[in-house]
Amino acid sequence: MGGRYWSGDVDLDEALARFRSAGAEATNAPPVAGLPAPGVYRYTTTGGEWVSLFDTYRAYSPTTMRIVTRRGCGVREEQFFVTQHLEYYDRCGPALITYGTDIAYWWTHGTQAFDCQAGSFDMAGMRAGARVEWDCSDEDTRAHQITEYVGDETVVVEGVPLPARHTRWTTLFSGATIGGALVDDWFDPSTGLLLKETRDIALQVGSQFVGRLHYTDRSAYTLASVTPER
Repeated sequence: MGGRYWSGDVDLDEALARFRSAGAEATNAPPVAGLPAPGVYRYTTTGGEWVSLFDTYRAYSPTTMRIVTRRGCGVREEQFFVTQHLEYYDRCGPALITYGTDIAYWWTHGTQAFDCQAGSFDMAGMRAGARVEWDCSDEDTRAHQITEYVGDETVVVEGVPLPARHTRWTTLFSGATIGGALVDDWFDPSTGLLLKETRDIALQVGSQFVGRLHYTDRSAYTLASVTPER
């Protein structure tokens, strides 16, 4: 299996079609205070993911798309790293309510959908040095979360240094998936928009077809423009 079914890019036109298909209520509603406005945001992206099946590395698209729509008390953010790797995050204020992944490699396909205890995701309203712990889980995996407010910094977007709240999000997985994820995020303090992220993830995951797989993700991405496409 190859071509688009193995690794392909989701371009701006595809991302906009997905955004608009969410309907008027999800796309035209006014922004929620402290959360990003609906639209499609572009990120300059480096790195990729590796899986032990055939010792295979897959580079992420050089420009990845993050689709923000209104959902419930906040927003849903979906990011395509390649056609076969989607992640979503449901945010309500500073809290992460649910999140999940949908990743395919060759004939293996895995999804995870975590329900969370609404722990602080972006550390809004807290002071530098603060730390919170909380938990998420799906049907067979527990994800213990630690979020730290590292400090106030700047991130350059379109040549302009923007204020950024630097957080560090550590996840410790146990159960069907084991391992850990270390993710550093930089959020716009006023809008909650993700300006930059770096990731270092190492997991062991189960596959009904080929048994236990090793998986890593080492990547980074930075916002290309604060103005979303709509």
